Amino acid sequence: METLKYQNTPKEKKLKVGFTLAKMLDITAKYELEYINDTPTNFRYTATNKPLKWFVKIFMVFASEKMVTQFVERVKRVAEETYHNEEESI
Repeated sequence: METLKYQNTPKEKKLKVGFTLAKMLDITAKYELEYINDTPTNFRYTATNKPLKWFVKIFMVFASEKMVTQFVERVKRVAEETYHNEEESI
């Protein structure tokens, strides 16, 4: 895994990583957090899967967004739980 982009400021955090999976897929994942105010934060997740072999392209047709949606919902839940736990300990 290689870090392609990293930014860490008080109002913005960005991380983009990439790797090649089994010489068949080039995969990147980008996470962006943007401070709005003390309560809400904008979270954006972007992933790309670029097939490196012709037959992998066929399998990509059957891929769904369900796994990505579940992942983002899980990240949101954990972040909110962590925030509430830190708030209670103060």
